[in-house]
Amino acid sequence: MIHRYINALCFPILAFGIASNAQANQPQRWSAGFNADISLLAGYSESRSPFNTDDSTISDYGKADKESNFLVAPLGTISYTNQALDKQVYFGTSRSDLAFGRFHVELGYKHKLDNKGVLVFSYVPGLLTSETWQDPYLRNQSRAKTDSKIKGVRFQYNQILGSNFSLELSGGNQDLDEETSGSSQTTLSDAQKQSLDRQSDIYYAQLSHFMPIRRTQFLRSAISYTRNDAQGNAMASDSYGAELGVVQRVNKASFALTLSYNYIDFDEQNPIFERTQQDDKWGLFLASQYDAPMGWKNWNLVSLIGYNQSNSNIAFYDEESLLFTVGMNYRF
Repeated sequence: MIHRYINALCFPILAFGIASNAQANQPQRWSAGFNADISLLAGYSESRSPFNTDDSTISDYGKADKESNFLVAPLGTISYTNQALDKQVYFGTSRSDLAFGRFHVELGYKHKLDNKGVLVFSYVPGLLTSETWQDPYLRNQSRAKTDSKIKGVRFQYNQILGSNFSLELSGGNQDLDEETSGSSQTTLSDAQKQSLDRQSDIYYAQLSHFMPIRRTQFLRSAISYTRNDAQGNAMASDSYGAELGVVQRVNKASFALTLSYNYIDFDEQNPIFERTQQDDKWGLFLASQYDAPMGWKNWNLVSLIGYNQSNSNIAFYDEESLLFTVGMNYRF
């Protein structure tokens, strides 16, 4: 499945990484040579979205039916750090992508500045694809599926000049193999059909702040902006977001609770529904990690519970998703 508004290049800050190192904004301990972080997760997901590809036929433009799935997700990242412990290259997938129901492979480079933060440059090559509908608006006939993939680059400056502020800038594009949105609408002009084209360039910016409350408790806040510059003006949008998260460590366990909100405003009127789309999207995530279960060194027990709800002024675009995963993580 593919979400219409993908913060594709800003991988969610709410991840198991938050629970394990008290957030990416804080300096992390690196060890020289090759290292790996491997996870095997199992879970359950339930979602309602007009872009889910289980129900191939629709008769109207009301809310989509719910679908549920069980999943098994092997994930991992391999990295190499120099002897001076100030440069690192890495490649792999991120557990945080589960929060958006998809995976990305990322190649990146990190560089530590002396007491002035960490620079991160990364590339998403678009090796993995997801499915969506060629024409989501086709009614009373079986809809055809197509593959979608995202390529992009990402820049982060964590702990700017040694402060608790961090900046992220990302850009890339979303490409569909076969995009025929609106082709089934015989009453629309060619220009109106073109306005439904979902292929797009995506630009993202986020400024975040990390604040220790006490030794075992931390607060993270962030504001963000996403420009989805779609080829179809009715699909192009501006998204304004805010996040607030709390990280708590209790003995060998860590918990990270994050609340997020995005307001999404589209550029032009959708010709099928004759109104300009506006969405309010809420998210709530709880990530947890337990170190060295049963005394197993380098092992962690991890879990994630996530809920997203997107309320649109066009009922067809209402979305809802619930995700629960549990698994084991091994580092060496």
